Amino acid sequence: MFFWMVLAGYLLILIGAFGLTITRSWMYALISFSLQTLGVGLLALQIAPIPVAAAKCIVGWLAVTILAITISREKTDFFRDREGPIASLFRTALWILVLCSLLVLFPGFGGLFRDPPTGILLPSSFLLGIGLLNLGMSEHPLRVALSLLSLLQGFELSYLWVEQSLLVLALLAVMDLSILLILSILYSYSIPAEYSETGL
Repeated sequence: MFFWMVLAGYLLILIGAFGLTITRSWMYALISFSLQTLGVGLLALQIAPIPVAAAKCIVGWLAVTILAITISREKTDFFRDREGPIASLFRTALWILVLCSLLVLFPGFGGLFRDPPTGILLPSSFLLGIGLLNLGMSEHPLRVALSLLSLLQGFELSYLWVEQSLLVLALLAVMDLSILLILSILYSYSIPAEYSETGL
């Protein structure tokens, strides 16, 4: 049971991060982030109590809800993806590059973090790498927020191995939602015309 839970967490993070990287459709991006959040919650069960892992899932899904409400004010098609196949292939190649780089460098990572379990170190490093990658390729302010949340998920997953204080974890969750709420409120009152037209 434990093996299948870890495997499911790995697959959900890989699928979610892949979808979040290659698509510019809001619907698929939010679904991908929801799957990625569920994967983080499943992997967190290895080192954290069930309420902590469940809280991480709930915070991520709250973020998806806030983003969906904010994006709906753009009156754009949630399924629209105007970029051509070349852009998607380029982002796919970068996604594969990040994954392969981590697999090559992974044997030397363990000693830096007090030898955490493989099910924590590799996915957290992957989320950090993909979060930075998406952050560098994002132009839409809310997509920047989504990329930043992915980056923070990677940090929080690795941080669980070092510190499991509920107060600190609650502070991190409040920080995640505060960043997202501030960006959503600021964006909702000043939606640029070009973003409303493209929805990217």
